[in-house]
Amino acid sequence: MKIKKSLAVLGASAALALGFGGVAAPSAQADSPYWGQARYTQTNLRTGSVQTGTAMESPGGIAMTPPVSSMSLRCWDAYMSGRVFAVSCSGVNWYVYTDCTNNRRYVVGALSGSKRVAIACPAGTRAVRGGAYGY
Repeated sequence: MKIKKSLAVLGASAALALGFGGVAAPSAQADSPYWGQARYTQTNLRTGSVQTGTAMESPGGIAMTPPVSSMSLRCWDAYMSGRVFAVSCSGVNWYVYTDCTNNRRYVVGALSGSKRVAIACPAGTRAVRGGAYGY
């Protein structure tokens, strides 16, 4: 009988600690200021200055084909892992985009000069493709 009571108390304590079976856990994530938002970091390759912010969602989503880039845009060192797509580019009036597993495309720009841009898809999603285009 003592074992049953001990197990019951232990089970109740575990349920409270886990938020009654995980019900409270998602609400903690939803309160995060970055939940559901794609974030970016932009590093100026000449000065080293860094800017961060929220990437804009493209109205056309991933179904839209990115525009053809101008000959003046040069990009190199593309990287994709988990939530992040990053690329370095140099040009005038250019954009970086990332498609995420939530079927949304996130865009950063218009940019000018030589920059390294990394876009992180919203929490709970992954980057599936990315690129850059310019006019």
